Amino acid sequence: MQRKTLIFLVSVFFVTAGLWAGGWNNTLMGCRALAMGGAFTGVADDPSAIFYNPAGLVFQRNNFNFSVDAFSVWPTHEYTMPTGSKAQSKFHSSIPQIFVSFKTSDRVTIGFGAYTPYAGGGVDWKKEQLGFPLKSHMGIFSLTPTIAFQVNEKLSLGFNFNFYRAVLEVDTEMEAYGIIKSEENGSALSAGFGLMFKPTDKASIGLSIRGPARMKLTGKTSIKTETEIPGFGNVVLSFNPDSETIFNLPWDIEVGFSYKITDKLLLSTSAQYTMWSILDKVEKTIKGMPSGDLKTEEKMGFDNILILRAGVEYVLPVGLALRAGVGLDRSAMPEENLNPANIDVNKFTVLAGIGYRVGRMQLDFVYIHAQGKEREKKTTMFGFPMTERYNLSAIVLGLGITYSF
Repeated sequence: MQRKTLIFLVSVFFVTAGLWAGGWNNTLMGCRALAMGGAFTGVADDPSAIFYNPAGLVFQRNNFNFSVDAFSVWPTHEYTMPTGSKAQSKFHSSIPQIFVSFKTSDRVTIGFGAYTPYAGGGVDWKKEQLGFPLKSHMGIFSLTPTIAFQVNEKLSLGFNFNFYRAVLEVDTEMEAYGIIKSEENGSALSAGFGLMFKPTDKASIGLSIRGPARMKLTGKTSIKTETEIPGFGNVVLSFNPDSETIFNLPWDIEVGFSYKITDKLLLSTSAQYTMWSILDKVEKTIKGMPSGDLKTEEKMGFDNILILRAGVEYVLPVGLALRAGVGLDRSAMPEENLNPANIDVNKFTVLAGIGYRVGRMQLDFVYIHAQGKEREKKTTMFGFPMTERYNLSAIVLGLGITYSF
């Protein structure tokens, strides 16, 4: 295989598709929070505050809270080729998470979360549709110890550390070039800050900041190709060299506002600004090849984006809570960098759920439907203008259990 051909294949097929919000954001956190549209930064009164706004932990009514949530995700990625032929990828995934908080004193609360804040999805393109198989998956898992301080009756501050662990798997094959499989993992450290201000008994204003991180994944990228050597005929060449992938995760700033219209009715809104421009490229190196180390860059060119959310919760006297919300998630990837392994479109999201409290236990259910707006990419082939089309939709079901005392 020629060096330039191998570089091309590796540069295209080692990143994963965006699933939920713009870029690689995954905001599937807390069933109750999501049922309110994910507009939870200004509410943050359950253990999922560890993700949304750690400062909210000190205002929780119970001394101890433990929640387990799980989401089942059915995304559909759509790619329309210049010829008009359509391909679909359906990659089902399950995303579990836990959050726990404990009030150590009147003014101090500690917490811990284990969840997936980035990626968590992938693509699975079939050979009969795309012309070659392509399966790609990435998840970035976070272990997040947290502490919150109540400054006074109206103001609190929260701090946490994010110990990220990423896993990347890619499996593709092209008849002319062979099989490429990559399995890599790596770690990084980030930090977060939260602020909660309650100007009145009914209103809350929240601020949450998550810092950036530089991820470095290492592992193996195996390459198996068949080539013809004069005098020997067709020969299968196999390589299993070390490899690494490097990319940046963004700054994330979110502001939220909530207001209790009555003791039973709560409204909330939030605006999230994610600085995805830090993800300008993904660097890939395959080491120790016969022709030397292969180094390449996949240009991402992500844009900074604004994500808007709003939600409502109404609590009935029988312990039942009804919730609903909407979200507008902007795409971060520029049109020219769209490809079947990275599909990012504007999405309008409708969310709804119910909760039921009995004794010290609360059950929460959420249904999410995210519908994308199709994007076009203009290309040329043999000097003729061509158009590719990309889209994304997803159905998500979530179930959560919270125990408090």
